[in-house]
Amino acid sequence: MKYFPLCISVFVFGSYSRYIPYYIYSILKSYPEYYVKVFSNTTLSKNEKNCLTLIADELSSNFTVKENYLSNIKFDQNQVGKTWRFLLPQKEFKHFEHVYIGDVDFLIVKEKPSLLEAHLNHCNKIGLPYSNKIRPNTRRMTGLHFYKTKEYYEKLSSTIDFYLSHPHKLEKKILEYGRNEIFLYELLKEKFGIGKIKKYPFRPHHGFHLGILRNRNHSKKFNDYINRNRSLHYSELKNLLLSYYEDPIFKKIMNQLPIKEVTLLYKYLHK
Repeated sequence: MKYFPLCISVFVFGSYSRYIPYYIYSILKSYPEYYVKVFSNTTLSKNEKNCLTLIADELSSNFTVKENYLSNIKFDQNQVGKTWRFLLPQKEFKHFEHVYIGDVDFLIVKEKPSLLEAHLNHCNKIGLPYSNKIRPNTRRMTGLHFYKTKEYYEKLSSTIDFYLSHPHKLEKKILEYGRNEIFLYELLKEKFGIGKIKKYPFRPHHGFHLGILRNRNHSKKFNDYINRNRSLHYSELKNLLLSYYEDPIFKKIMNQLPIKEVTLLYKYLHK
């Protein structure tokens, strides 16, 4: 396997696996030079797998989906389960210079500077081998987390190996902290410090969060979201997203794996 400048990775629980093909498509359509690695705690459905085959055949094969990941550990989509995305071992990323941990219910779009360049600029600005932000007035990081692979694992590999061997210790720690993002904050503070991260907070979405369209009040949530999500001007974001709906590959994914949020987004983009 060749080396890639960036691996975008995500840990997926249960029914959220329906977003996987859309997430992979949007990344590789925007950044064909990147790689995508997905860890799922379940087995994908037939339609989900068909969509992945379609992407590999017609767009790019620069992705891996590992099903039933950490199946020896009992967890679900709770605070303990969510913490495992921050404890993926170094062996999973040995071919990548950098890693970005994202959320699967996003459509990523191409930006200038690129996702990788933007986070490297932030790393340089704050003097740290990772890029994230601390939520205001808390000890919580966010779930969108970037890091330089070599420097990061030099200090974290032993801790990750410990929790993989003693998962009950992680559960105890999360019960103590209450939130998985507090665990990440304390881990980063202990191993690297927080540098100038409070002075220069940075956590762009790099696209559109489909999750805001999952529940009620879609219209209000959509308007609130585009008004506060400033990584791209809305008109530019809108055009990039609409270009997906015009792509035959994306249309085939929608046919094979229809998702309410994807249909709703198309409707709101045309308002």
